[in-house]
Amino acid sequence: MEHIERAIVTSQALEQTLEEEVVRARNQRVLIRNFDAQALLDRAAVREAWNRRVRSLQQELGGHLTEVAERYGLREVTIESLALVVEDPARRLADSLAHIRALAGTLNELDALNHHLAQRASAVVRGFLGALTGGNATYNQRGESRPVTGSTYSGTA
Repeated sequence: MEHIERAIVTSQALEQTLEEEVVRARNQRVLIRNFDAQALLDRAAVREAWNRRVRSLQQELGGHLTEVAERYGLREVTIESLALVVEDPARRLADSLAHIRALAGTLNELDALNHHLAQRASAVVRGFLGALTGGNATYNQRGESRPVTGSTYSGTA
């Protein structure tokens, strides 16, 4: 198999991996909403493994494209320069890369949304715990509450 075909196969594998992660990211909001801490920790481990897989696929794709550049004497690999030497594979690679860009954008938006939801959930938990343990009695100059770190008893009454 030629390196351009290997590059296409690798880009399609990257596409598939991104599609799977987008589905997991969409489902993550349910875990956040349910305050499922263990499932969120498990999800973080899955995401780390996914990051390693994507990094590996990106390096593999880069290697194949370097080989394509050497094979066809290209100084840099662009879709336009590939289309001049191998039109159909260049089109298929361009389609795959366009889909990867779209999926990466979707994943970025989902990550931002999930981060926002996690911050809101954290605020709710902090508020609930604050209500259970009672509020602080000290405030700084801006009116923000500060935890009491020691006794205010001076020893002279």
